[in-house]
Amino acid sequence: MKRRISLSLLFTMLFALALPAAFAKPAASFRIRAEIDFDFYVGSKRLPKGDYNIESVNESGLVRISNAKSGKTVNVLTVRGKLSNKPKSKLQFRRYGEQYFLRKIWDGQNDILELDRSKAEKKAAKALKGNENDEGDEVDKG
Repeated sequence: MKRRISLSLLFTMLFALALPAAFAKPAASFRIRAEIDFDFYVGSKRLPKGDYNIESVNESGLVRISNAKSGKTVNVLTVRGKLSNKPKSKLQFRRYGEQYFLRKIWDGQNDILELDRSKAEKKAAKALKGNENDEGDEVDKG
């Protein structure tokens, strides 16, 4: 009798723990394909112009950027923010002279993912404008 009550209690507890997971909203995931017609940087990594797949890896803001032709991949941590409207998917770059740095990713859902400024970007800003805090020119793609 005790064993039956213990098993019943165990199954009840497992069900209670599993129930919230069944109704939990899955993490927003996205996959964007973009044709980028200039070389650009993601953090300190220089990527050549071409077709790219940009996709979320997990809910913590990790994003994978892969060259569709070569398969070369860069992972980058982003900061996720919410938008009040639902824009289409697009990318935004900062431009310093002829150097482009990925700045923001709109996922086409409700989120905007922002990348921190890398040392390479600060160095490019300082070389061009004499000030590493210069924001550069914004270039939208998408």
